[in-house]
Amino acid sequence: MSFESILIAVAVTLGAVLQVGTGIGFSVVAGPIAMVILGTSVAVPLLLLLNTIVSAVAADRKVLQANRAIIALSILGCLIGIVLGRLTHAMVSEAAVLGITATLLLIGVATTFFSFSVKTSGFVAVSGFAGLATIWAATPGPLMVFGLMALGRTPGDVRRLVQPIALVAYGISLLLHGASGWNAIVSTPAILVFVTATIIGSLIGRLVGPHLPRAFIVNTIRVISVFACFALYRRAAMFL
Repeated sequence: MSFESILIAVAVTLGAVLQVGTGIGFSVVAGPIAMVILGTSVAVPLLLLLNTIVSAVAADRKVLQANRAIIALSILGCLIGIVLGRLTHAMVSEAAVLGITATLLLIGVATTFFSFSVKTSGFVAVSGFAGLATIWAATPGPLMVFGLMALGRTPGDVRRLVQPIALVAYGISLLLHGASGWNAIVSTPAILVFVTATIIGSLIGRLVGPHLPRAFIVNTIRVISVFACFALYRRAAMFL
C-alpha cells in the first residue's frame, strides 16, 4: 500500500471516530486529503460511500424509534435539497454552491454562541441546504447539526439523531452519483483498506461518544465547522 493510501486511511479512521463521537467531522478530516490525492471526481463519491458506512454503523434503532417525527422531517428537507442540487447542477456553478454552503456554515457557527431557535419550516430549510451540501460536496454534517441544535436538542441528542438522517442523505446521494457509473469508486486504490478503516473508526467512536462532555462536543462542532468552511472556500476558489 502506498504512503498516500496510508495517509487517507489514517484520516478516514480519525474522521470516523469524530463523526460518531460528536455527530460531524468525517468529510472535514478525510475530505481534503482524499481530494488532493485522488481528485474531486473520485474523492466525492468515495466520501459518500464511506460516510454511508459510518452512519450505518453509528445509527441507533432506539433513537430512530423514539424520534421518528423529527428524523422524518429532516430527511424530507435533505431529499428536497438533494433533488434541487441534482437538477441545478448544470445551471449553478460548483464554485457558487460551495461558497454558499461555506457561508451558511459560518452563520451556523455564529448561532452556537447565542440563543437561537427555528420553527418547523426553518428546520426543513436548513435540512434542505444540508442535502444540497451532500450532493455537491459530501459535507452536510455541520448544517444538520445546526438545525437540530436550533430546535433545542442537546449536543448528546444531536450526536445520535444526525446518524440516521445522514445515512439516508449520503446513501441517496451515493446512488445518484453511481447512476452515472461506479467505476470511480470500484477502481479506487486501497478501497477495501479505506472501508475497513472506516468501520474501525466508527466502532471506536461508538465507544467514546457517550463519555464525551457537552462542552467538548459543542466546541468540537465549532472547530470542525470552521475547518469545513475553509475547505469549501478553498475548493470553490479552485473552480474560479
